[in-house]
Amino acid sequence: MHPTEQGIEGSYDWVLVLLSYLIAVIASYTALDMGGRVSSSQGRARSAWLLCGAAAMGIGIWSMHFVAMLAFRLPVHTSYDLGLVLLSMLFAVLGSYAALFMIARPQLTVGRLSTGSLLMGSAVAAMHYTGMASMRMEAVITYAPVPFAASLVIAVGASAAAMWLTFYFRGEGGIRAFYRKLISGLVMGGAIVGMHYTGMAAAHFTESGASAHGMVMGGAYLGYAVGLATLIVLSTALVTAFFDRRIASATAKLSESEQQFKSLFEHNLDGVVAFDLQGRVTAVNPAVTRITGYTQEESLEIHLTELRSASNPGDLQRYFHQAVSENSSVKFESVVRHKRGHEVAVIVTTVPIVVDEEVTGVYGIIQDITRNREAEQLIKHMAYHDDLTGLPNRRYLLARIRELGTNPGAMLLLLDIDRFKMLNDSIGARLGDELLRQLAGRLRSEAGEAGTAARIGSDEFAVLFPWSGGQGEPEKLAGRIMEALSRQYDLDAHKLHLSVSAGYDLSAGCDNHELLLEHAGTALFQSKKEGLGRALAYTAEMDAATREKLELEKGLREALEREQFEVHYQPQLDMFGNLIGSEALVRWRHPERGYIPPGVFIPVAEENGLINPIGSWVLRTACRQNRAWQLEGRAPVPVSVNLSIKQFEQPNLVEIVQSALADSGLTPQYLELEITESMAMNAAATEGTLYLLKALGVKVSMDDFGTGYSSLSYLNRFPIDKLKIDQSFVRDLFKEESGASIVATIVAMAHHLKLSVIAEGVETREQLEFLREQKCDQVQGYYYSPPLKPEAFSRFWDELENGTKKG
Repeated sequence: MHPTEQGIEGSYDWVLVLLSYLIAVIASYTALDMGGRVSSSQGRARSAWLLCGAAAMGIGIWSMHFVAMLAFRLPVHTSYDLGLVLLSMLFAVLGSYAALFMIARPQLTVGRLSTGSLLMGSAVAAMHYTGMASMRMEAVITYAPVPFAASLVIAVGASAAAMWLTFYFRGEGGIRAFYRKLISGLVMGGAIVGMHYTGMAAAHFTESGASAHGMVMGGAYLGYAVGLATLIVLSTALVTAFFDRRIASATAKLSESEQQFKSLFEHNLDGVVAFDLQGRVTAVNPAVTRITGYTQEESLEIHLTELRSASNPGDLQRYFHQAVSENSSVKFESVVRHKRGHEVAVIVTTVPIVVDEEVTGVYGIIQDITRNREAEQLIKHMAYHDDLTGLPNRRYLLARIRELGTNPGAMLLLLDIDRFKMLNDSIGARLGDELLRQLAGRLRSEAGEAGTAARIGSDEFAVLFPWSGGQGEPEKLAGRIMEALSRQYDLDAHKLHLSVSAGYDLSAGCDNHELLLEHAGTALFQSKKEGLGRALAYTAEMDAATREKLELEKGLREALEREQFEVHYQPQLDMFGNLIGSEALVRWRHPERGYIPPGVFIPVAEENGLINPIGSWVLRTACRQNRAWQLEGRAPVPVSVNLSIKQFEQPNLVEIVQSALADSGLTPQYLELEITESMAMNAAATEGTLYLLKALGVKVSMDDFGTGYSSLSYLNRFPIDKLKIDQSFVRDLFKEESGASIVATIVAMAHHLKLSVIAEGVETREQLEFLREQKCDQVQGYYYSPPLKPEAFSRFWDELENGTKKG
């Protein structure tokens, strides 16, 4: 009950009160939902949703107020002024518009929230008190200040809460958002109802004598009618928003799908062409212009029948019709012609365009693989060609030999530059490369279009000719090529002439064309063996030497593994017959062939590189044996070990010697290393290595002096301790007049240079006496002893010391 000052008391229809709260809750929920629609819309749709949302929300708030007014009953006749009633409704709509406008902005700042809540709160208060003013009755309404002020604060606060919640939930969807909005609607509805009934509590009704005027509006039925109408309006608004949201979601997904497709189409690195069923181009992406050179406008004017593959003209039309008729995709490689005329390698994929389970067109996806093909060609070229000269390499040559297997015949000429390593070291790598390029150019010119010139090794080349006998005699052809290669080469300030060895064969003599390379190689090996600068044709007799060489190579490897090598020691004596040293000489004791002479297997070992491990083994063995003799109490004397040119060129030679000395415990002064004159050709490198060896404390002698590149300048530069006169000069002492003179000159020259001299190959008393007369320092040879095994050498040493051996 609501008391009045003059005894006028009012009462409430609680059914209408509950209805008013329900309307307030639904209006609040509608406001929360409308906020999302307004913020997610654009353009005219945004304006329409803003107006409709404001109307629905405003009518809902107004109807809550009006139903609540009808729920209030006075004992006097009451009517309402229709104009003021409509004005109160307008205030509610305007307030709702202001609130929705604010929350539709991207951000809800404190200023916007404050402004919006003040506008909406003021509109709600204006709506309420205008509605109160529309009452026509025999009473006067006055308001208590405190409840009146409280109603205004509640109006503004409820508006602020409503705006914040609407902004917060505007982008949410799903069942969780529904429950959150529903709970928020219950709270907001309570706040709105609280504002109304706080305002009613502020009203005091006093009797007056005035009669009521205006349109009669009142009664419970009117409240129910307004409430029902409002619920229908709000429900309609919610349903409309729901379906609009679904439509908008579907539209957004469709739009996103279209944008994704457009992005895929427009920004695809591969060209995409759309054809209709008649073969007309309906769309192309920018990549097509990049690949073909035709603009989009030009491409749209092209018909399928006008497109031609440079490799297979009918491919495009055939695969187009297959995509249409079989509803299947096909991928194939092709070559299209660019607008500028050059060819473009592509992979084309035809994809049927299916709409409602019917093929309506075909997509052609074009992938430019020109760079891939160019890279493949480059890799293939690099795999089959020499990088330095540009000539085909060994792999290409073998492929060409196999191709010629179906031809009547072929001629293969193999060439090797004589002493190229020494020449390359003397002129430098840069000029050495230029020399090879010039030689390759001459070979290419001599081979012509029919032949194939190739570089198959560091200094090895080949020329392959289809051979039918019409080009002239093979030896004349080989001679012509060698003559062209022997002409002068101009390399900066150097004017050079090359010596080239060659071997060749004709496939007519081979059951297998691939034997060409083997036979020509055999002929080349024989050519270099018999003398440099020659060209030899393959003969069957050469196979025996080749087989012997291959067997030796195989046997040498097994000999290292099975310890078939032995070191024999030949005594070295002074001119009075005293032992002053020994020379370590390697021997190969073959299990089937017995002892194989060093002159047979050493050249093979030097050619295939086995001389290095063999030489290292000999060095270590000689050091250990010499140290063993010293430990037996014998007088310390040096042991001499030969170094081949291959061993001397090892970059770690000094470390190998140092390791052999350390492992055996031999003092360096009792090791003598013998080098040959040919090592002096690369004087700078030889000098450096010799000084490093001398720094270890070992001695150095020059073997076979007088047979090679003898030069006094080398003897002055190199730290040599001893010269060894080659046995050929000793052997010819009394056979040729010059023999004795040469030996005498070598001895005198060595003594002048303060070098000691040893003569090898002394076999007779006469040779020994002559060498004594010339004041030779030391001798070795069969006159005293052949090379001996360690046990026999020990016995020789004992006999020599006991005086039972000749001295």
